[in-house]
Amino acid sequence: MSEALREAGRDVLEMENGDVAIEMVRKPSKQFTILVTDFHMPGHTDGSQVAALVRETHPAIPVIIVSGRPDIFKAAWSSELGYVFMKKPYLPSQLVKLVDTLVGPVKENSEILAE
Repeated sequence: MSEALREAGRDVLEMENGDVAIEMVRKPSKQFTILVTDFHMPGHTDGSQVAALVRETHPAIPVIIVSGRPDIFKAAWSSELGYVFMKKPYLPSQLVKLVDTLVGPVKENSEILAE
């Protein structure tokens, strides 16, 4: 995921798990333009919790949640939250295209938080 976005010219802040991502989202000095997260992640914090914090603290930032289990996603969220779901497996080009659609073309100083 991160490699495909970097190859497309995006700056990516890659987190190894949801716990670290939560810490990063809470840092007021860290700016990012979109969150791309997996539903299932190592650690105590899953993608839904990271997405909820981003929605609470940065409501204008788009959120993409990827999972191989679309049934879990449908059961966990309502459409009012505005998350975009991407089913695994997906081609890297599909993710890049979706990011481009949600945040526009590559700009300087626009980072992606990916975990």
